[in-house]
Amino acid sequence: MSGQSTEDVAKVLVVDDEEVIREILADFLTMEGFYVRTAEDGGGALVELSRDRFDLVLSDLKMPNMGGLELLGAIRKHTPHVVTIIMTGFGTVETAIEAMKQGAYDYVLKPFKVEEVVHTIRRGLEKQRLEAENFRLKEALSLYKVSEAIAASLSLEQVVHTLSRAAIDEVDSDLVTVLLSDGGGSFYRRSTELNP
Repeated sequence: MSGQSTEDVAKVLVVDDEEVIREILADFLTMEGFYVRTAEDGGGALVELSRDRFDLVLSDLKMPNMGGLELLGAIRKHTPHVVTIIMTGFGTVETAIEAMKQGAYDYVLKPFKVEEVVHTIRRGLEKQRLEAENFRLKEALSLYKVSEAIAASLSLEQVVHTLSRAAIDEVDSDLVTVLLSDGGGSFYRRSTELNP
C-alpha cells in the first residue's frame, strides 16, 4: 500500500472465527494491495462496518453468535453497496444457493487456495465498479436528455413537461407537480402523472 491512501485501495473486511484463517487472509490480501480489517464473528463485523466504509466482506458461513448468512442479511439491509463473498467448509450446493439468493456475490470452499480467493475478490470488486459506473452513466444520460430537450424547446410547457418526465423517471414516482413563480405574484402550475 505504499504511496497510496486508503481511499485509493479497496477495503476488505475478513470475518472468520478461526484466527489462523483471518491472519493468513489478512496478510496475503495486504500484500496484494488491499486495505484489510478483520472480525471474529458477525457481531464484530457489524461493528467494523459501522466504523468504516468497506467495499467487500469475505465471511465464513459457520460462526458462533452470528453466522455468515445472518451477517449477509444485515449487510444487504444496511450497506447494500458492499460485495459479500461467503467462505464455507460446508460446501453443499444448498448453502451456496442460499447465500447467492440472499445477495452474496460468490462463495469459496474451504480449504481454498489464497490465490483463488484473491481472484474471486477482484471479480467482485470489478462487478461493483461496473455497476457504479453504469449508475453514473445513466444519471449523465438522463441529464443530457433533459438539457437536449430544453435546448431544442421554445415553450415553457415543453420545458416543464420534459423536466417533469425526467423527475418521474429519476425518483421512481407516479406524479410530479411543478410550481413556478414569475416573481410578480403570478404562478404557473403543472402536474404530470406516470402513464400506465
